[in-house]
Amino acid sequence: MAIITNLPRGGTVVGDEVAKLLGITHDLVFPRKIPCPGESEFAIGAVSEFGNVFWNDYAKKHGLINDPSVQESKNKQIEEARRRKQVYRGKRQPLNDLNGKTVILVDDGLATGATMKSAINTCKHLNAKSIIVAVPCGPAEGVEEIRPLVNKIICLTTPYDYYAVGQCYNSFPQTTDGEVIEIMKKYQDLTNTNTQRS
Repeated sequence: MAIITNLPRGGTVVGDEVAKLLGITHDLVFPRKIPCPGESEFAIGAVSEFGNVFWNDYAKKHGLINDPSVQESKNKQIEEARRRKQVYRGKRQPLNDLNGKTVILVDDGLATGATMKSAINTCKHLNAKSIIVAVPCGPAEGVEEIRPLVNKIICLTTPYDYYAVGQCYNSFPQTTDGEVIEIMKKYQDLTNTNTQRS
């Protein structure tokens, strides 16, 4: 049994297309990056809606984990992950168990890989049978960091001069909460027990 699981918000749009192509159901996990102090676009870790925390080597090397501002940011991101979970899931059944399921984790691309690693940890926490990461783009070194953590990773392009996910798109508008909710309404009545056999 397989299920698409996306990382909102951008991953919801890509995940919707993959779910339609494969004819399987679509769900969400809610990792949030922990930004580096003074560099909001650079992730030093990520959290899940369950409160699990992933720290990258940069955070460990520079002693940032116990920094009060970083801890405050971490707690805010956990709150935001839980807010999104409540808003985006609506009346859908909670995603509490992935036992026996192949999970295809989809995002709009890899940057530092922190949120994807957090999502992978969430799927392992929920006992996924196997995990496939599917992204349109990412840095080659980031793809190689993810590879040993999952059963398979599919990345369509790894540009030599990769610097941001948006560079791989002709148009890269920010996906809104409303757009995520509308997309996921199509899957509103599909509970986790209704995933199709792959």
